[in-house]
Amino acid sequence: MRKMGSSLMFAALAISGCQEAPAPAANGYAEGEYVYVAAPEGGWVTQMLVVRGAQVKVGDALFTLDAEAQMAQRDQAASQVAQAQSQLANARKGRRPDEIAAIEASLMQAKANRTLTDNDLKRAEELKQRGFVSQSVLDAKRALRDASAQEVKQVEANLALARKGARSDELAAAQANLDAAKAALARAEYGLSQRRVLSKVAGRVEDTLRRAGEFVQPGGAVVQLLPPENIKVRFFVPEAARSKLSVGREIGMGCDGCAKGMKARITFIASDAEFTPPIIYSIGSREKLVWMVEAVPTNDARLSPGQPVDVILP
Repeated sequence: MRKMGSSLMFAALAISGCQEAPAPAANGYAEGEYVYVAAPEGGWVTQMLVVRGAQVKVGDALFTLDAEAQMAQRDQAASQVAQAQSQLANARKGRRPDEIAAIEASLMQAKANRTLTDNDLKRAEELKQRGFVSQSVLDAKRALRDASAQEVKQVEANLALARKGARSDELAAAQANLDAAKAALARAEYGLSQRRVLSKVAGRVEDTLRRAGEFVQPGGAVVQLLPPENIKVRFFVPEAARSKLSVGREIGMGCDGCAKGMKARITFIASDAEFTPPIIYSIGSREKLVWMVEAVPTNDARLSPGQPVDVILP
C-alpha cells in the first residue's frame, strides 16, 4: 500500500510538471471618462428630455432652457437687419422722384435764363457796333451771359449726382452696417438655438444632474453621458511586468460574466511608481511598488465603470 501511494504521488507530480504554467495576470478595473453636458448660458431648466440609463445618439435633444430673452434679442436683431437693408437700398437709388423733378425744373429755368442773357448780349453787340451803347454795358451783358451758362452747368451736375445716389464711401458704410446687423442676427439665432441643448456624442445617460424648474448657472452641468469609447481598463503591474509592456501593445482580459477572448490596447503607462492601491483586491503584493497602466478595449467588451477586470500579461 505504501508503495502504491508513493507511485500515485509520483504520477501526480509528473502530471503537474507537464502542465503549462498559468499566464501572468494583473488585477484591474474599468474606468469611465464622462462627458458633462452643460448649459452655454444660464437659465431655468424647462424640460429634461432624457432619463438615466437611456441611450442617446448624436443630435438627440437632452434638455431645454427658457428662451424669452433670447427670442427678444433675435427679434431686435432682425429689425436692425431690415433697417440696414432699407438704408442701403435708399443710398443706392439716389434721391426721391419729386426731388429729382424739382432739380429738373431748376435746370429748365437756368437754361431759359441762359437763352435770355445770350440774346441780350447779341443785341448789345449790335448796338455797340452802331454806337448806341458803351463798352461797359456790353461787358455787363457778357458777364450775365457767362453767369447764366455756369448756372446751367451747376444744375446739370446736381441732377446727375441726384440720379446716381450716394457716394461710394457712403455705400460702403451702409453695406458694412448691413453686414454687422446680419452678424448680430446670426449670433442671436445661435443663442436661441442653444436653449435646446443637443448631444454631441452617442452614449449612455449616466445621470441627470438637474430637474425641470431649477436654475442652472452658465457652464453648469445638466446631463452626464458615457460614450462607449470612453471606457478604459486601469491596472497596476510590478517592475518586472512593466518592462514587457509598451504603448500600443494588445493584451487579453477577462471578467466575471464577460465573453471570452476580450482584448485591449495599451494607451498609457505611468512613468512614476506608486504603492499598490487597495482597490486591486490583491493581498500578497501590497507592499511592492507598481506602475499604473491604462488600456482601451479593442472589441465589444461591454464593461461598466468600477467593474473588476483580470488582465492577462504577455
